[in-house]
Amino acid sequence: MQLTQTEAWYLGESIKGETLMSQKLTSYRQMAQDPELRALIENLERACERHLSLLSSHVK
Repeated sequence: MQLTQTEAWYLGESIKGETLMSQKLTSYRQMAQDPELRALIENLERACERHLSLLSSHVK
């Protein structure tokens, strides 16, 4: 299915947002000293990776 220009733009912006969130979470995880907080951040990182994978699968 062909994406409209608006859909393609939105998809690109969503990928940029998830990429930035992933980078920030990586930084936060490296600074975190509490093991529970670090585990929570790692879970959020994995969710971002799944979102990126899903979004990227729509780019051709």
